[in-house]
Amino acid sequence: MAYATTGRTERPSGVTARLVAGSRVVFAALTAAFGLAALVGTHLSMDVQAAVYLGLMGTVSLWHGGFEHVANLRGRGDRFQFRYLAAYLLLVAAAVGAYLVAPVVGLTVAVAVTVLKGGYGGLSVLERLTDADLDHLRSPRRRAVGALVRGGAVMVVPYVTHPGVYSAVAGAIVAFFDPGAVGRVAPLFHPTVRSAVAGAYAGLVLAYLAYAHQRTGGRAWLLETSETLLLVVYFAVVPPVVAVGVYFPCWYAARQVARMADAGDAEPALGRVATRVLRGGLLPWVGAVAILAGLAVWLPGPESATGWVALYSVFVAAIALPHVVVGGWLDRTQGIWSVD
Repeated sequence: MAYATTGRTERPSGVTARLVAGSRVVFAALTAAFGLAALVGTHLSMDVQAAVYLGLMGTVSLWHGGFEHVANLRGRGDRFQFRYLAAYLLLVAAAVGAYLVAPVVGLTVAVAVTVLKGGYGGLSVLERLTDADLDHLRSPRRRAVGALVRGGAVMVVPYVTHPGVYSAVAGAIVAFFDPGAVGRVAPLFHPTVRSAVAGAYAGLVLAYLAYAHQRTGGRAWLLETSETLLLVVYFAVVPPVVAVGVYFPCWYAARQVARMADAGDAEPALGRVATRVLRGGLLPWVGAVAILAGLAVWLPGPESATGWVALYSVFVAAIALPHVVVGGWLDRTQGIWSVD
């Protein structure tokens, strides 16, 4: 989701600082561990990777996603809530419809949604972490580039470094809706195409960070650069199914909760923040699980761990589209994150 900037007068501390620092430690440790495992020739089976992905995404990440809707609707009138729900359902239907009409297009939309969700969410947390004037993010165009850089680490880097797993999941997603269209996925992973995408993304990262140094510099630039490079290396080294499965609950969700904790005049205790998320996310999580179950019954049953990852990917892409579009608009125009 795209979160608005609200000024801060001091650096975060307490709950916020611990959650943010914890995400950095976890990701640095995982990067080092999987880098060492690759050097000695140790690899996780797809069954284990799928278990990590489904376990974390279906619990922590999905629960937090439900809570985000509660935060969006808190204090709104009945008319607003009805319009919000209608927009949510229409966008979910549009996402599923894209898969039905053109599965490869639906897959492309899903990748784009993931990039935007991670990218804009990351920028908004960055704005919370520093008291500097982030001049390089001042215009919508600059923010869009920054979001592509941050969010691109989540989808573009594993596409380049782990094409086998990436293409297997992509092919399984398309096969749910049109088995005959699977052949259209293979050209997207041709070495020439991947090299072009890798070069374009690397150039974008370097140009963006250079521009950010020129316009902002200082601690803010060091913070953004170090986190961006950490994410790039993380997604290059860690197997993509595990990498994405850990990223959304342990980086994205943890940091949005940290941002929520930092939104008021006085930072609340971690227990209070956790309790609010647990209570607020319960009913939406139950509803989301019901949708997932219906999707599993409707679509052909997955026959492998890769198939289950693909099934959940279809589901999460469909419900994430309203998060990016509706929730992002709300946050930019009205501000949704605070602790009463």
